[in-house]
Amino acid sequence: MTESAPQAAPAEQQGPGRRVDWIELFFDLAMVAFITQLAHGLHGAPGPAEFATFIAFSIPAWWAWSNIMVCVNVLPQLPPRLIGVALLGAMATIGLMAASLTETADRVWAFALANVALRLILLVLWVYRARVRRRPLARTFVYNGATAVPWLVSVFVPTPLNFVLWGIAILIEVLLLRVGSDTVFRMLRVDVAHASERLGLFMIILMGESVLSLVTALSTHWSLGSALAALVGFIAVCFIAWGFFVSGGDVIERGLERLTERHSVAGLLDTVMFLPYLIVVSVTMFAAGLATAVDDPGEPLAFGAALCLCVGVALFYFTNCVAVLRYGTPLREVLPWAALGILLPVAVLFVSPYVSALVAPGLIAAAVVAVVLVSALLARRRPARA
Repeated sequence: MTESAPQAAPAEQQGPGRRVDWIELFFDLAMVAFITQLAHGLHGAPGPAEFATFIAFSIPAWWAWSNIMVCVNVLPQLPPRLIGVALLGAMATIGLMAASLTETADRVWAFALANVALRLILLVLWVYRARVRRRPLARTFVYNGATAVPWLVSVFVPTPLNFVLWGIAILIEVLLLRVGSDTVFRMLRVDVAHASERLGLFMIILMGESVLSLVTALSTHWSLGSALAALVGFIAVCFIAWGFFVSGGDVIERGLERLTERHSVAGLLDTVMFLPYLIVVSVTMFAAGLATAVDDPGEPLAFGAALCLCVGVALFYFTNCVAVLRYGTPLREVLPWAALGILLPVAVLFVSPYVSALVAPGLIAAAVVAVVLVSALLARRRPARA
């Protein structure tokens, strides 16, 4: 697939540098609440069933959030009241998704109905825009209308067939984005400043939930060992956030600008909708592993908890590496910190059965500090070579 699109008529106009509205952040709180609710299944000693459940429910929820985010981003000409009502309705659907999560599958029908409602909300927004701009409606009705049908049918079929229908609905939407995406790109334009700020603010809220999980675990298991484990975990979270927001600076915005200038539709889809999901998964897994370590710091972590702790960090840096490469950064500038961020946590995973739950987070924190220091050192040397 070529990275460049042919010249065409100008895209719909929008003001550059639009700021994230408060109602968008209010909506994001519902998504983070959903993730927090879903992450409870990863606490303790999660096994294959718990990880499968986490993936099965987190993918549709993230896809719903990213579709709402993109819709608000590329359709700034919609009336603010319409956007506000739509976001409040979408927030209610995310809340219903969170409330439907149980240890059993007895409420999956409510999760499916929430996704039906969300697609109908998006359908209203896109139809309104198409009627005002006199755009074709076929793709809109297929993307947000026809794909609601498998979700509705899944309410009446048994598990695991309902999950298959969910996957089919999402796959259709992904294919619709990929096929003919150059045409869509010429009709719509991504507001880079808004998208980067929205993703960044969502990550701040998500990392704040990681700190909250540490505080909650320490409050429940009040001891010196738990306090030390919480402190080490807090240091790790702080350095991850520091590397992402401070050392990284405006990497996201500059990267999205480069992709927009190159008309790289695939790159924009990857870095705005697909890869951020892995970031959310990695931070959620890491937070669950830290909370488990605080619960019982004197014993080695169960394999599932160690997997959350170590693979969570490795996945975080792997995804950041892929995203930065997708922005067009040379591999030689990414490889030093990415290799440390991926290999060191994997090494900790192998030694975790032989050390206490207090030592494992300490090793992870040391690995995160090393990644941040190496990244900062490379950033200082880069201007000198320019």
